[in-house]
Amino acid sequence: MRMVKSSKIAALVVSLSASLIVMVAPTGMIAQEKRKSELESLANAEKAFAAEAVEKGFRDSFINNFADDGIGFGPHPERTREKLQASPPPPPGPRKVIFNWAPMLVDLSAAGDLGYTTGPLIYLDQAPNPRPPQHGIYFSVWQKQADGKWKVAIDMGCSTPAAVGAIDTAFTEAKWDGMASQAQATKLSGPDYMEIDGQLSAAIAKNGMSQGYKEFAAPAFRVHRNGIQPITREADLDAFFAKEGKKLEYKTIGGKVAASRDLAFTYGSVNEAGKITGYYVHVWRKDTKAHWRLVADIVNGLPG
Repeated sequence: MRMVKSSKIAALVVSLSASLIVMVAPTGMIAQEKRKSELESLANAEKAFAAEAVEKGFRDSFINNFADDGIGFGPHPERTREKLQASPPPPPGPRKVIFNWAPMLVDLSAAGDLGYTTGPLIYLDQAPNPRPPQHGIYFSVWQKQADGKWKVAIDMGCSTPAAVGAIDTAFTEAKWDGMASQAQATKLSGPDYMEIDGQLSAAIAKNGMSQGYKEFAAPAFRVHRNGIQPITREADLDAFFAKEGKKLEYKTIGGKVAASRDLAFTYGSVNEAGKITGYYVHVWRKDTKAHWRLVADIVNGLPG
């Protein structure tokens, strides 16, 4: 048997390695391009929704863009399309208020079937003596329907003292180190997403709001409350909870999870001392250890 010289072996290894790179690299690039395209399709759905709201108003645009089972809050959770379809159309003539918004942050499940967007919201008074513009931040979770169209699954907005960004802002993809990759997403296991709000509430009951959130929050998180700018830093969250001085309990009403089980949302009632004081929307993402991490926490209190 002839022995192959080491130089030839090295050349063969280099050749095989190069071939593998050629085969693998395009696959990764294709996956990245596909995700980019899907993120843009979700952002475009949100932009089209906003444009329709400017053109046609609240009622018709929300009927057209919410899923049949899509949830809004008025202030209690309700099926938005059903509620609006049962209400009379607004009277003809100029609208008193025009509101507009734009996606600033977009995220998507590995399966591409569930995602969320959030960004600046502005209310413009059209009266003869208009009030100054009112600002806010919207948060919507979208689900892809059987026909491939995106529809809103749940939506909750909050007022802010100033603009959180320009209405023509470009969106960025939500990312953080330790987030489950697309390959990991279908392999990960862990507690059911409908159980996680109860675990967060238990941690809060035991260790307080700040420590409870630290146990569950992702490295990149958002907390939205009426009357303040979005909270995205741990120090600001600590200060907010210290000032608020409340110990809250979250009771889940419903939610949905992506087919890839890496992204989910829950919603339910906010309770203080056994009394319902408002409602919440939570968005959860799996990390590489299969733990659900809180990426978005939006709460609206009941009026009065």
